[in-house]
Amino acid sequence: MNPQRKAEGRNACRIPPFHYPMKKIYLELTSRCNLSCDMCYRNTWDNVAGDMDEKLLEKLKEEIPAGTDIVFAGIGEPTIARHFRRAVELFSDHPLEITTNGVIDKKTLPFVLKHFRRMIISVDATGDAYYHLRKTDFQKVKETLEAVRRFKKEEETKYPFIDFALVLSRSNKEKIYDVIDTAAEYGIDRILVSHLLPQEKAQAEDIFYTESKNEEGRVFKDKVNIYAYFRKRIVMSFPHMEIKTERLCPFVENDQVYIDRFGDVVPCYRFANTYKEIVFGREKTVLKHPFGNINDMSLQEIYDKKDYRRFREAVKNARHPSCVDCDFRHGCSYIEDTEYDCSGYSPSCADCLWNRQIIRCT
Repeated sequence: MNPQRKAEGRNACRIPPFHYPMKKIYLELTSRCNLSCDMCYRNTWDNVAGDMDEKLLEKLKEEIPAGTDIVFAGIGEPTIARHFRRAVELFSDHPLEITTNGVIDKKTLPFVLKHFRRMIISVDATGDAYYHLRKTDFQKVKETLEAVRRFKKEEETKYPFIDFALVLSRSNKEKIYDVIDTAAEYGIDRILVSHLLPQEKAQAEDIFYTESKNEEGRVFKDKVNIYAYFRKRIVMSFPHMEIKTERLCPFVENDQVYIDRFGDVVPCYRFANTYKEIVFGREKTVLKHPFGNINDMSLQEIYDKKDYRRFREAVKNARHPSCVDCDFRHGCSYIEDTEYDCSGYSPSCADCLWNRQIIRCT
């Protein structure tokens, strides 16, 4: 056979590589924050805070497919990032969301309201209770909410949608009614509730979820739902109040990716940093686990990598063991960190409270 025709035949049969879709990208513009909240994960970290480089943002713009949802989020406050405006301008043709503490500079706020389709504002309490948790006056958040209301009225628009994100604990659970009242006052769309993930022993006593039947939690949730919806017309989105058989990872199920300020591509919030967490009284080291860095290869190449695909498949099909209800958990060394589990998966989601719908992503 003619060598040229032979080569053409081989090329004609070659199947192009399959690219797995990414529907939502979380970008950590900064790990710095303008508040110092008691329950923040950063309190137990040794990380040096900083911002995503502008060149990295420009590279991401070239690689993220058009129409992909972009969320500016992370442990830091996105609106104080050094390149915040540049990031918004770069991704202005994407549906944009932001997770914020709501304490936004007055010069920056109009820019935020103009460009974002959805804002998730962290509100765990109001008044003095808010100050106790976040060390700043709740009036600053109310000023943001008032600005949102004026903007929507003047522009005759429903955007941005506003959700509250609330971290529920025993010590703040009765304050949830004040948050609901504030949500009703300002026309908030939903309140997204997550539980407290303890970072130290003192916080471990403050959790409001249990390993088994939680009658107190169920009664509380029913009472709050009735008050919120039937009296205030506010939709509550609650986590589970106890461990259930169901395992579901929002990041994997919804084809989401988290990219930190260094360009590391990690599968979710949990694996974005190395830190300590306490799971039902057991101290655990969560290890940062990137599957690649976009300075070394493209985002799509990283997402298509065999080890990343194997990880997502294991999570989606619940192949990880379940440490939280394992009879051997108190004497097992695998449970001490997330490097491996007893089925050989790395990183391990076997003890993940996000996966059990106890801790929630926003």
